[in-house]
Amino acid sequence: MKKKDTVFITSSYRSGGALFTKMLNVNNEIKVSSGTINFFRYYFKKHKSKKIKFNYKSLLNQFCIRSKYRFGISLDYNAIIKEVEKKNFSYSDLYRLMCSKIFKNKKFNITGEHAGNEWRNISNYFKIFPNGKVVILLRDPRDIICSFKKITIAKKNDYLISIFNFVDLINYTYALKKNYDKKIHIVKFHELKKNPSLVIKKVCKFLKIKYSHKMINENNYKGIDGKKWDQSKVFSFSGKLKKQNVDRWKSIIEMEDLFLCEFIANKQMKIIGLK
Repeated sequence: MKKKDTVFITSSYRSGGALFTKMLNVNNEIKVSSGTINFFRYYFKKHKSKKIKFNYKSLLNQFCIRSKYRFGISLDYNAIIKEVEKKNFSYSDLYRLMCSKIFKNKKFNITGEHAGNEWRNISNYFKIFPNGKVVILLRDPRDIICSFKKITIAKKNDYLISIFNFVDLINYTYALKKNYDKKIHIVKFHELKKNPSLVIKKVCKFLKIKYSHKMINENNYKGIDGKKWDQSKVFSFSGKLKKQNVDRWKSIIEMEDLFLCEFIANKQMKIIGLK
């Protein structure tokens, strides 16, 4: 059986990862989750033995437990172990399995995940998938800081870390592009919202899947459970600001936050065409 192709998607927090993956999942050729697996955070090299074949059962057990109690996804651990039990089980096998198992419909060719703040694991992804593909989502740091400050567990001024995350993301992304230009595709959130058809067509071309106009119709967006996606769970604001997620900062950002964004991240904002 031909192994599924893979994709890895990353971004800063509050950068449209949930929306972007729901758009992709309308296409029957691909299924990707958002914030559900976090492969590199919880499973990659997270074991005592240097040889994963001695410990993959423990990692899969942790995966099943976390999926059930964190996201309400019930997986049959014993059935999974029976399916994958072999001598040369590798990280690439583990990534494919975890990314695909959480979806009920298994008839797709590409699987992967969106994981926030994981751009520094892109090089690790390419080590286990030399022919894999990466999509990086970029969003205006002024909109990010407004959203992150509104809903976060960060104490006092810790929300300001979102600015430094943005700076590192841009610097690291464009450094990686020099070595992996054809394997990395950049999506800018404000462009996705302004012209979703054009942006998603380019993504489909990059992933070598067929574009469908259904991918930009929010009535088609579903969760992992196959039910209609409840977008209210990802909105930080209500009322008029609820869906005004591009340039929202212009009406609500505090002056000190604006100054810090434009002072610290000025160079990086210019790189992606922000004024």
